[in-house]
Amino acid sequence: MKNIKKLLCLLAATVLFLTSCGNTSDSVSVDNNTPLNDSNLNNAEIISEEPTEEQRLYSEAPIIDFGGEDFVIMVTPWSIPIWNQRDIAVEEEIGEIFNDSVYRRNSVVEEAYNSKIVERVSNDLVSEVRRIVNAGDRSVDAVTPRLRSLNPLSTGGLLVEFGDLPHIDLSKPWWDKNSAEALSVTEKLFGVCSDITVMDNDSTSALVFNKQLLTDYALEDPYAAVKNGTWTLDKLQEMTKAVSEDIDGNGVMDDKDRYGLLYQRDSMTSFLTGSGEFIAAKDNNDIPVMTLNTQKAIDILDYLYDFLYDESYCFHVMKFFDPIGVDFTLGMNNMFQNNQALFMWIRMADVENLRTMDTDFGILPIPKYNQAQSDYLHNVNPHVGTVTAVPQSAKNIEASSAILDMLANESRYVLHPAYYEICLNSKITRDEESSAMLDIIFSNRVYDIGDIYDFGGLGNEVIYMSMTFARDIVSRYERMEPRAITAIERMVNEYSNLE
Repeated sequence: MKNIKKLLCLLAATVLFLTSCGNTSDSVSVDNNTPLNDSNLNNAEIISEEPTEEQRLYSEAPIIDFGGEDFVIMVTPWSIPIWNQRDIAVEEEIGEIFNDSVYRRNSVVEEAYNSKIVERVSNDLVSEVRRIVNAGDRSVDAVTPRLRSLNPLSTGGLLVEFGDLPHIDLSKPWWDKNSAEALSVTEKLFGVCSDITVMDNDSTSALVFNKQLLTDYALEDPYAAVKNGTWTLDKLQEMTKAVSEDIDGNGVMDDKDRYGLLYQRDSMTSFLTGSGEFIAAKDNNDIPVMTLNTQKAIDILDYLYDFLYDESYCFHVMKFFDPIGVDFTLGMNNMFQNNQALFMWIRMADVENLRTMDTDFGILPIPKYNQAQSDYLHNVNPHVGTVTAVPQSAKNIEASSAILDMLANESRYVLHPAYYEICLNSKITRDEESSAMLDIIFSNRVYDIGDIYDFGGLGNEVIYMSMTFARDIVSRYERMEPRAITAIERMVNEYSNLE
């Protein structure tokens, strides 16, 4: 049996199965029979056990003396605490695993480059970057904008193209190859997901399910369905219909009743991409093309309207709670923890809010469209997921690229083991099967550039239609398509004119 000390050794050891913002191999088996809680995790000694040379890779970026200057990374805060970045800078070690991993990672890089990594918070990152670049303000060395911010930053000529960052090698596992391939346009790339942050992991879509309700209603094991490839939208719908109940008997289904599924407006694009369809893709010339108007995409959306808009067993938490001024995240989590739903759609950070839940729950992939689909697919939410980028006004672009590459490298072997193995597998998940589900989820992540770049507003349109249960996607697409095509052409032209 592995005890806590052995588990904590994983924090510093190389864990090759870990996701590099999207690529995960087989998980290391961890015996969770030894109970873990905040107290013993926070106070446990962090054991330093360096991986062998054969196990880990190192950044090949040169060491450049930063002259004792701060290396400033700009981040964006969020109104919901779980979406605030906690992975850039911390003041000191406090005996908490994730915090101390950030500190130790930064310390290695700071000593090597004679610099101090500093976080700078901006409530309007796009406007702030535009201001500092136009003013020639050299005080910010890197930024971690939300995916949705990448369009105005890149088309505005405010960011350095990754081909001009000499010491960043995107073939290395600490840079997300999937995001680089998805986010480039005309072979130009201005932001990419990396192991520097965990926000792209946090923003990955998934489902959780209530084990007690599964038992009470004698429903089949969804883990088995995932493993045998039968975890599909049809299976999800079948199971959701089995548990719905008007608990208070007033004839009205509201937040006091039980549902098969709790979901948000962002669930629409999650289930769409989970079914293998996207708002936009790219052609052979790396130019975006709209794909929301394909017959399969329309068929999937029609299916989702029939399924999710049925309030007898599905509950749209934002549609219900927003108009009455209640925080939908709080309302959603309260309902799930009160055993009022069999399933709940989440982004991975939402799981942290369930740590005190009395009833056991499990984590599941987003279902496939049908059994013929080969993989379970999980979109990285563009509203909260982040990328790593460098502003044009950075004081030393060569040095920025070197520090970022080493920072990403150290993150892979220090920060992400803490996030994945301890914060998720040990502190949050309740069973061995959920850990296996995490491997599936993180190794099958996708980026919908139509949602990320929101061409013509169609990315927003897909999710906001659910707030009124609108179904007329075909007519809306036809009306908005010219704007989307114009937006693509404008982006292509601007990228082509950037040197």
